[in-house]
Amino acid sequence: MDARRYGPLSAFFPRARIELKRGIERRSYHLETIRGPDDDGDSVHYGNGIVEVKGRREEIDGGSRYTLRLTNVSRSSIRLTRLRFPAEGGLGPFLEGCDPRRISFLRNGYQSWSTARSYRVTEKPLRPRLGLVSLVTSNMANLPSNTPGLLSSEMYSIVQDLEAGQSWLVGQLPPFDQFFYVILNVTDRGRGSYVELIYDFGRQMLEAGEGIELDGMVFLSGARPEVEQAYFNGIRDQLGYAPPARNLRGWCSWYQYYDRITPEILYRNLAALKDRGLGFDFFQIDDGYQAAVGDWLVQKPAFERRMRELADAIRAAGMRPGLWLAPFSASGRSELARLHPEYMIKDEYGKRLRAGFNPIWKGFYYGLDVTHPRVAEYVGEVVRTMVEDWGFEYLKCDFLFSACLRGGAYHELGLSRSMVLKEGMRRIREAAGPSTVIIGCGMPLSAGIGLVDAMRVGPDTGDFWIKPSGKLLRTGAMVGARNSMRNFMVRSPMHKRLWLNDPDCVMIRDSGTKLKPAEREAQMDAIAVSGGILMYSDDFSTLSEAAFGDLARIDRVSKDCYDGRVIAIDVMEKELPEIYYNTAGYVAFFNFRPFAERRSFDLTGLRRYEPALKALVDQRTGERLAPGSLLDLPRMPRHGSRLFRIERDSGGA
Repeated sequence: MDARRYGPLSAFFPRARIELKRGIERRSYHLETIRGPDDDGDSVHYGNGIVEVKGRREEIDGGSRYTLRLTNVSRSSIRLTRLRFPAEGGLGPFLEGCDPRRISFLRNGYQSWSTARSYRVTEKPLRPRLGLVSLVTSNMANLPSNTPGLLSSEMYSIVQDLEAGQSWLVGQLPPFDQFFYVILNVTDRGRGSYVELIYDFGRQMLEAGEGIELDGMVFLSGARPEVEQAYFNGIRDQLGYAPPARNLRGWCSWYQYYDRITPEILYRNLAALKDRGLGFDFFQIDDGYQAAVGDWLVQKPAFERRMRELADAIRAAGMRPGLWLAPFSASGRSELARLHPEYMIKDEYGKRLRAGFNPIWKGFYYGLDVTHPRVAEYVGEVVRTMVEDWGFEYLKCDFLFSACLRGGAYHELGLSRSMVLKEGMRRIREAAGPSTVIIGCGMPLSAGIGLVDAMRVGPDTGDFWIKPSGKLLRTGAMVGARNSMRNFMVRSPMHKRLWLNDPDCVMIRDSGTKLKPAEREAQMDAIAVSGGILMYSDDFSTLSEAAFGDLARIDRVSKDCYDGRVIAIDVMEKELPEIYYNTAGYVAFFNFRPFAERRSFDLTGLRRYEPALKALVDQRTGERLAPGSLLDLPRMPRHGSRLFRIERDSGGA
């Protein structure tokens, strides 16, 4: 297909379906294409007597962009659940002549922790064995299929013909008021394909005659990195986002102490950081100060009436004080949940919905209905107290998916699930003020665009590679360095276009860790090349001089890479990319295989961006290599890496 002109939407999606909630049931209704005498080929019009979808197509470089509006044309209010666009021709109209057996599909998961990776049609997108694991790692309205060839993505996806090198991208555009799914089904032994695009409203009510603007859609064709960059650049330009001039660096208590923190522990690290003169921007107190999740204004005895004191001490040490909270969650053990059951999100039968189970919080936790006026008031009170009374200038807002649980019967009926979460985040921003840095985590990604300063783009890391329970539970979102690295490398194009990517903390300690030396180095290399937020999580009063040497190297490389553009060269070929490149002049190679071996890396993809590549200089050993079309590394340890600075023929570095 000619990438310059995709043609009318109805050419690919001659029919559509609207799904409505009728009482406790969901019913589906077909929408037919409507063509009028004034149809100029760029108009979009579907209808069925209940709803009408109208819009326009606009040609852009490499493809087309669509704007759509949905109107309730019936005589009564309706509850929207989904709008579906099935493509009758499957992939054919988008990747002409493509054999579905040779394609790769890029999955962008629902929220920070959800699996992000590419799949071949023979690979199985794993659905966790336990529903509670799915609840906290996936979208319950769009779960992984657990079937080879039945693939789904959220917000956007790329389908690449691995033989021809051509790619097709379909993506959602601002204002991100709905959740948007891309479904690809290639299950008939590779002989055919089925594509479907879905808008998810939750249970949004639309009054008779009322209309809503749907998020736009964009279709692009071309080489994978170019269409991906064009997509995210387009969102950045549409929103007018401008990243800060320099990166953020700081310290976090979580991965050294978890919830077992005390003021004395914090003061000890604060003194060590001040003595070293590292010039960090932030010092973040994580989980463990509050009496219970939800009871944010009641502290554990060790922290009682000391929050302002701690914030002032951090500021006196030359850093901005940061604080963790899960603003839309409440532990079942909390006083908030006991005293105010009306605050909890409930289903249509009035039963409160579980958001998840957390052993550290000693039980189940629940989502708060942020559309309830009193909940909105409480969230604002909590944030204003933390910012204005306690003096914190950086808020890490975690477990944000709790605000928009599937099946919730919200107080405000006229909002989609995405809009519910966005409303909650606006409350936080209003209470925190414009100068407070807000980090999103455990957040449905599309709903955070334009509302957070930075976003965690992977599951929790750790001082271990991966927990064995990850395989038992059958999830790619299990905590650990492996899955964290995979996700933030796959989501690299979001950095400095939607927000600052938060790849999670880097741990530089060389003792008291379950990471093998090679795994520890791989984590450091990947985070440095990513150019994302740089947060350390170690006991800085006990670190070795060698660890501080690693910190200096990470700081230097990360500072350079913040100014560059980062690309996972082989993201469509491998679950875990092994060639991670930054246009600032750095590239890291990884051996994610389960054994040490000689590795030979094809540099064709790298040389596309670095045609003047002259040599690679190892950033640990100083070894200088002058590779040809291949880079031969005689022995790479299991889960290990090599980080190189690029020398160019022009003399640039």
